[in-house]
Amino acid sequence: MECWHCERPAHATCRFCGRAVCKAHVQEMPYIIHSYRTANGDYKAIVVAGAVYCGVCKPQQDPVTLQNME
Repeated sequence: MECWHCERPAHATCRFCGRAVCKAHVQEMPYIIHSYRTANGDYKAIVVAGAVYCGVCKPQQDPVTLQNME
């Protein structure tokens, strides 16, 4: 695979969109693996810090409603 940005050999793929990136263009972003609510009513998340990010895609903060999924 080639880097999305420069077309040199890629070393990783974006955890969020799957684009290939080389070491020069790789970025990092936290990735939520799981979220849950505690007995006290607090919301918590298990997060991987430093997940590979391409720097191009825009992971959405809020869930997206899907239409026609019957």
